[in-house]
Amino acid sequence: MANSDLKITAQSIRTELKSFEDKPYECLFEYIWNSLDAGASEIRLNFSTPPEGLGYVKDVALSDNGKGWDFDDEATTNNFMSSTKTPEKNKTLPKGQYGRGRYAFIWIADKIEVYSKSKKLTLQHNTNVQTDTIADEITGTRIEFIGINGSFSDALASDRLQNELAIEFGWFLLENNKYRIYINDKLLNISSIIKDSLEYKKVDLPKELQRKIVDDFFARIIIWEKKPSEYSKYYFIDRLGKELTKINTGLNKKSDEFWHSVYIQSSLFTNDEQDLIDDENNSQAKIEFDGTNSITKKQIIDFFKKELINIRKPYLKKQSDSMYESLVVDNAIPDLAEFDIYDEQSFSELLKTVYIISPTLFTNRSNAEKKFICATFAGLLSTRDDNLIKVVLEQLQELTDDEKRDLLDILSRTRLSNVVSTIKEIDHRLEVIEKIKILISEWEKETLEVKHLQKILDNNFWIFGEQFRLFSSTEGALKNVIVKYATEILNIENPELANNPRGEVDLFLTKTESTGESIQKNIVVELKRASKTLGKEQYDQIEGYMRKIKQENLCNGENQLWEFYLIGKDYNDEISEKIEAARNFGEKARGLCYNINDGRFKIYVRKWSDILEVEWGYKMKYLKEKLKIKQKDGANTPDEITKEIIS
Repeated sequence: MANSDLKITAQSIRTELKSFEDKPYECLFEYIWNSLDAGASEIRLNFSTPPEGLGYVKDVALSDNGKGWDFDDEATTNNFMSSTKTPEKNKTLPKGQYGRGRYAFIWIADKIEVYSKSKKLTLQHNTNVQTDTIADEITGTRIEFIGINGSFSDALASDRLQNELAIEFGWFLLENNKYRIYINDKLLNISSIIKDSLEYKKVDLPKELQRKIVDDFFARIIIWEKKPSEYSKYYFIDRLGKELTKINTGLNKKSDEFWHSVYIQSSLFTNDEQDLIDDENNSQAKIEFDGTNSITKKQIIDFFKKELINIRKPYLKKQSDSMYESLVVDNAIPDLAEFDIYDEQSFSELLKTVYIISPTLFTNRSNAEKKFICATFAGLLSTRDDNLIKVVLEQLQELTDDEKRDLLDILSRTRLSNVVSTIKEIDHRLEVIEKIKILISEWEKETLEVKHLQKILDNNFWIFGEQFRLFSSTEGALKNVIVKYATEILNIENPELANNPRGEVDLFLTKTESTGESIQKNIVVELKRASKTLGKEQYDQIEGYMRKIKQENLCNGENQLWEFYLIGKDYNDEISEKIEAARNFGEKARGLCYNINDGRFKIYVRKWSDILEVEWGYKMKYLKEKLKIKQKDGANTPDEITKEIIS
């Protein structure tokens, strides 16, 4: 007899295995998985039930025909969190890797006695390990649970035992018929948790695929009555029934109770598939194959994807009926008359359709959330716009669970109309920026100031800054603009001008800024067609506007700021020199050429590229990438582009 101490304490075992507490079935599962990891194909669970159900179950033993337990390996007997097993990616076995399963007995029995080969190992709560030599040679491993507690006894005697074992191991037992689990010498029956089973041979595949598969082909889709312990997966099996690899089907995390497994047996699939891309978070469930016949393999998976989707629909239809009934019972349905809806059946069909497309929208939601969702779709239905409803449903289907939760959170704090109007404004701004770029670059000679650029900017003056008000546009006479400005903005009755300023401005923008005191900020814009290079003649024009306005006393208040913009596609060296001369004012990048009276009068010469690319390009790039809004097609000339934008 030999004794040695575990390199852990009793408390550390209980802490590490805390998740198994009060879960007798999961403790039992650990030992069965250990047997399967050890190469067992036959596992037997035996116990004696008390007569008439009085007393504890006794003589509990689990035996298998695996390779046995090597008690001479100290790592697997004396060390916790130590194991000789290394799980392989995308494979079921070996399942264990931390060496924890052998200690799960602490929650269901006083100790276990493990028999393997010619030895007996005893594990106890006090962390002692006792090893003895036995007379008879044991094939495989036999574990006897000594002093089982009430919860384990009840679990074994319960009618749930068969069902719990089927849920845990049924999907695995179907994968390869060489595996068997017996309970008191009766084969575990998993048929009770199978809702449907569909078999496919090569002849059931599309003709194109049949020609590419040279050997026998067999596949099976299992629809489960109850949720298995494993995600819904494709299992790829060789001709001998050995699992090569497995991968998610892409229909998990749908909260729709459509639990399924797909077993595909063919020599097409080999160990080369171990590094498949497994992305369950991708709604399209990308599965990429390497090696030979990769296209054929992908076509097989695509075929079964479509099969699963077609099979799933009737199940979801049945569940949608139950879902709507529960909404009625929970009083989650709004007063439809308030939404001008008098056909309850149409509304119920809409919600059922939504559920079929996106079950997670209704699953695991509070009653308040359900009421909000129902009211939202009542609002959609009240629009009588079938196309709008269709588009919304299609988009909901593509949202991930996290995105749906985020949308619900946003809509709980604002109205959907606010979200739509904001996105619409962003979309419009993106379009304006892109279309002006096209006018400037592709239609340089044909794009005119007044007919095209000015018409666009009359409705999109946000390009020059937020919160500005368009005060005058379309060739406004400078004299009239100043008088109107003095009357409406400065509140001067019957203003008199010191001079008689002449000229016409393209755009006059103004806004009031409050930074302790009110500041009136004004922008005068002079636009030039893209085909004209900006030089002295154009600069003199904008400088002339500045001087005429500066000469008017009513425009020289301490609280007034004036900026003059000359905008074109490019400018000559003379303009470059002006910008360079004013660089000390720190706005060279914005094309500042002139700055007097402590910045109350400034002149800028700006390129369209600086405004559209440098300023707005950076601002809108993030939104453009995130929203992924496609550019509209259709407009092909400056006239058409302008009409489309201002419409």
